[in-house]
Amino acid sequence: YESEARSEKIHPSIVSTVRTIWWIFLLFTFFSILLLWIAGMPMWDAINHAMTGLATGGFSITDNSIATYGSAAIDFALIPVMVLGSIAFPIHYLVLQGDLRNLYTDLQTRWVFGFFALGTALLTAVLLQQGYYVTESVAVAGVVLHGSAATLFQTVRFALFQFVSAASCTGFQTAGALGSGWTAPAQLTVAFGMVVGAAAGSTVGGIKLIRLLTLVKGILFRIRGVFYPSDAVRTFRLDGRALSDTEAAQEFEEAAIITFLWLVFLGVAAFVFMLAIPMGPDAYTVENVLFEVASAQGNVGLSSGITGPGMPTVTKAMFLFNMWIGRLEIIPVLVLLRGLFSTLEVYD
Repeated sequence: YESEARSEKIHPSIVSTVRTIWWIFLLFTFFSILLLWIAGMPMWDAINHAMTGLATGGFSITDNSIATYGSAAIDFALIPVMVLGSIAFPIHYLVLQGDLRNLYTDLQTRWVFGFFALGTALLTAVLLQQGYYVTESVAVAGVVLHGSAATLFQTVRFALFQFVSAASCTGFQTAGALGSGWTAPAQLTVAFGMVVGAAAGSTVGGIKLIRLLTLVKGILFRIRGVFYPSDAVRTFRLDGRALSDTEAAQEFEEAAIITFLWLVFLGVAAFVFMLAIPMGPDAYTVENVLFEVASAQGNVGLSSGITGPGMPTVTKAMFLFNMWIGRLEIIPVLVLLRGLFSTLEVYD
């Protein structure tokens, strides 16, 4: 339970907490179904995509995922569904109880919206510079946009959907094979979203925002400490909590260890892939590989075109391992392996 980076419970009992999460999940599922149906998705499709959107699972009943519908209304209707799956369930519970201030006072929730907005803005700028979604006209809610306005709308539409899908670790895709047309900066921007993920305590994968924020705040705290007298009394604050030196060191070290191990396994898998598949200008590139491995380990499911039945067996096995550790979190896996090796007397 604590391996998800936060140990808060909705109720003192874990059983009661799980029961409440189920009720919240069912409520949001019905809301998502209704929203997608209103946006124009057939009811059967809406039921399936509401479940896989809120659970940030990303599975679809069509080969081309959400791109099948070619509907801006459906794209924008899925955004709040994916965002709901990206927010910690204790925050959902408090908001449903009427405490709306948690949407901006909670550090992670505030940064879910901030991270999605910053990533979308960066990806939009990259895609505009690339000129990937240049179009003469597009109809939006009965209004026809022309020229640069139409291009900007289409670019924002695809950038917003793909970054939210990546950072929420949902895996819905509207941009086709992301490796066939998007440049390296665009692919790496989306890959960064998959590596970080959203809030701990939600349904997402990745490193989790709270760990990234802990690292950033911890590093800044240590750097500022250089300019203070040695006898100065300083307090490290994280998410409204004032931590002692011991607590701060523990939080920082845990975030650093998880992030380091996550990147190590990411690098190992990328190395295996670059040895096993054709690389080069006429084949796959480094950014394609990093994108694919980040997607697997973050339990996202977006693809740059590498994943498929024709993959070498060694890469399939590597992906099985990446997806496994990405879903269970790295620390429980290490505890399991340590217990296994100890039982087999691999080491004392």
